[in-house]
Amino acid sequence: MKTTFLPSRLIGVLTSLLVLATLGRANDDYSVLTSVMAKTAKDYKRVKGPDGKWEREYYTLVNGGPAEGTIRDSAQGRVPFVALATVLAQHLARQGYYPAASADQVDHLLVVNWGQTRPFADAVYRDGLDNVVDAMNMMSLKNQASLAANANAGTQTQSEMTLTGSVEDMEAEAADSYLQNAMIIQDMNNRARNQSNARTAHLLGYMGNINQADGPQRYAGGGDLYNELIADIEEARYYIILSAYDFDRTVRQQRPKLQWVTRMSMRAPGNSFAEKAAAMIAYSSSRFGQNTSGLERKLYPQYKVNLEDTRFLGMASTWRNPADAAPESKQ
Repeated sequence: MKTTFLPSRLIGVLTSLLVLATLGRANDDYSVLTSVMAKTAKDYKRVKGPDGKWEREYYTLVNGGPAEGTIRDSAQGRVPFVALATVLAQHLARQGYYPAASADQVDHLLVVNWGQTRPFADAVYRDGLDNVVDAMNMMSLKNQASLAANANAGTQTQSEMTLTGSVEDMEAEAADSYLQNAMIIQDMNNRARNQSNARTAHLLGYMGNINQADGPQRYAGGGDLYNELIADIEEARYYIILSAYDFDRTVRQQRPKLQWVTRMSMRAPGNSFAEKAAAMIAYSSSRFGQNTSGLERKLYPQYKVNLEDTRFLGMASTWRNPADAAPESKQ
């Protein structure tokens, strides 16, 4: 997967130069039902200073693109990563995370995966389910016909009988065979559906809550939550996953170590990623570097920002990594 490196100093410059649409309290049209789950490593601890604010930690940012098995749709394709990175940088700063000014200052390598999950192929599943129901109905009818034929066996002529029984018996056996085949196919569909749901649930942070909701309460009037969660992951969802890796371990020692991750998502149908992503980030930002108690889902009105509507007032001089600089010649 191709990643794009955004130099830390450039992030700071763009944060101040990038002009977005007017920020302000949004109306209901810009409310976003956001799902967020955040988790930290056991050994990752943040420290607050005497002023009660988080001590600063520094990062560099990488565009990780869509996670495996997901896509970036045409609407997301019109959003430049720099616009997304700018909004993230603004909210990261509020939580005490700042772009590093030099490679020696970097604490975290932040990887941004963003894209859209693939919706569950409901039509295929429904067709398989319909085939099972049709096969069951057909078998029931053929069995009834077979029973009636056997009851009237004494009145049948030799030409109406076969070596294996009556014509009705043969049709009943064929219906049973058709049902068995339909059930095998549907079992395969069920497994494919469960595997697809599991991948999406893990990616978006839904798995723990789904497992918790899939208990006895599901069959005692408490199944609404389970059904809502499954409905969420079976439709297309826009997501942003922010993963913070220990920079020294991951980059210098080549031993990746995840420090914390925040998974945020919203339904894709009916939502514009360009218009709603900023609100999703704003709601989720207080969980950066924190733990949530499972998945949180909330309707959140915040910013009226369109990430496609961007313009630049200028560009800073090209940032150079000190490690790339040519060594000074000795006299």
